[in-house]
Amino acid sequence: MNNQEIGYRIKARRDELGLTLDDVASKIGVARSTIQRYESGKIEKLKLPVLEAIARVLRVNAGWLLGLDEKRPYPEGEKQPPTDGELSQAQRDLIALVEHLPDEICRALLLGIRQQFPQSGQDSDE
Repeated sequence: MNNQEIGYRIKARRDELGLTLDDVASKIGVARSTIQRYESGKIEKLKLPVLEAIARVLRVNAGWLLGLDEKRPYPEGEKQPPTDGELSQAQRDLIALVEHLPDEICRALLLGIRQQFPQSGQDSDE
């Protein structure tokens, strides 16, 4: 698979999730222009750590981005996340607010929410 096809997959998945270039760039700690160059196929030497970080943010396998895994675009055991259009306005507002909270407050809120659903089986901090 060539760099343009990889870039197309990155952009398509980013759009599907309702993420901006800035969203992806800030979550992995690179410049917006870096993500833009990956999407346009203008990066000659793709860096695996950057591709893996992009894949994590986009919640897909790095192998899928590279065209090596066509059958499973989502990490094993993970259900497909909702796209931005599938979230209610209240859910989008919560996400926007949570992004600005310190981790310790997020963990406390998560614990409180999980206590409302004791049988959910959700034990991770993420």
